[in-house]
Amino acid sequence: MKVTIIGIKKAKTKNGREFCSYFYEKAFTDYERENSDCLGMTVGSEFSYKDYNLKPGDVCDFQYEPGYEGKATLSDVVVLKPNDTAGKDAKENSK
Repeated sequence: MKVTIIGIKKAKTKNGREFCSYFYEKAFTDYERENSDCLGMTVGSEFSYKDYNLKPGDVCDFQYEPGYEGKATLSDVVVLKPNDTAGKDAKENSK
């Protein structure tokens, strides 16, 4: 699933295990566009114990495999187009 990363939250579980929540935007599906009035993009989030070192603005392909109870689970992230400008404004403003 092709997505654009818009936010990342890194935290720890109550047991101290680190995890990431990846927030993304993606296009509406063909079904949604055919059966609804859709404007803009739709958003979502994915949970992972793996840190894929993503940045806001990265365009990625989220890949899935069957997980707990056969539900789709994020298994890999392929960065299709990295956002090479992420963080440059903050760095320039701190000078």
